Amino acid sequence: MKNIPFIILVIFMLSFTMCKQETRIKKEDNVIQVDLDNPEKASLFDYFRSIELIPLETSPDVLVKGFTKMVVHQGNYYALDKPQSIIFAFDSTGKCLFKIDKKGQGVGEYSFIEDFIINPYNGYLELLEPYGEIHRFDLSGNYVESKRVTYPGFRVVHTLATLDSSVYVFHTCFEPKKIIYYNLTDQKLLHEEFEEDESIGSYSHAPYLYNDEWFFFRPFHPVVYKFGKEKLEPAFRFDFGKYATDGRTTSYSKEAERSFKKRTEEMYSQFSYMIQSVRHNQKYIMASLLWKDDDHKGNIIYDKETGKSKFILNFDENVWFNSYCGEEVIVTDEYVLMPIQWVDLEKRVSKDMLDEKQQAILEELLQADMEQNPVLIKYYFK
Repeated sequence: MKNIPFIILVIFMLSFTMCKQETRIKKEDNVIQVDLDNPEKASLFDYFRSIELIPLETSPDVLVKGFTKMVVHQGNYYALDKPQSIIFAFDSTGKCLFKIDKKGQGVGEYSFIEDFIINPYNGYLELLEPYGEIHRFDLSGNYVESKRVTYPGFRVVHTLATLDSSVYVFHTCFEPKKIIYYNLTDQKLLHEEFEEDESIGSYSHAPYLYNDEWFFFRPFHPVVYKFGKEKLEPAFRFDFGKYATDGRTTSYSKEAERSFKKRTEEMYSQFSYMIQSVRHNQKYIMASLLWKDDDHKGNIIYDKETGKSKFILNFDENVWFNSYCGEEVIVTDEYVLMPIQWVDLEKRVSKDMLDEKQQAILEELLQADMEQNPVLIKYYFK
């Protein structure tokens, strides 16, 4: 009987240790459970304390068709207008600093821009042509030099990232293996990986950068990867329960090959969802997706501290949030930033979501007598 307190203590300590170990294992799994059948309600102000609107300059020399990528660097905004193959640079107030518009066949010119980065290892703006040209400009828009990606069997690439001063990682839509590691200095293919059907590969998402590391995701595949020094490394994954698929292979009927509408129907019947955007910071993992069809826009917000995720179809504010249809989104530890089309402004924000100063900016934008360039919406985290 004297040993009973000691035995109880041992059992308690063992139970505590096992619980801690179980919690640790679950954390290391990096699995985000998402219940797509039971969307939840939430307010944007559960996550954000304030919203700022930054109108981008509209003038005869600064006319934007649409941004597909934006980079924030030293307080300035650099954006790719892919339809026009122009890089625009704006300061923190939205004033245009310069644009790179060099379409042509001469030195320092290009035919089309597929992607761009600000390379941290040389400080240059690097513009990617899909057929392997990388054009370097300084941060004032002046041409510096061009480099070429070439190796036997090379055809086309659609996004780029850098791992050091020599090693680049490209994503291609059309090759069987979608990720290419390449040494630009040595002009050497290092390796290729991530096999996926070409019909899926046509949905292209640029990798995103967080804390100097690049991350890569696909529309129907549940794993988000990090570009490791030598190969892709799993960072975290979504568990969609009964809707979970590997999402790398698909099949379509002959009718779907001729009809985009039928192809879309068959795509959603196989996968149910299409991931449009994934971003993360120190506190959250945030994703946007289309659910069952193109009309249902959903959001996943995973709280790293609580280990809980929410699938949200409609916020209390009844506005769209996050990235759709190729729009770019940037997530930092301080804010979420999105460039949105002026015509969609009222779908994204309402007056009662803004303070007095921002309400005046919104009112002025809505009363404009001509179409304006995209507006940056900046959501500041609590």
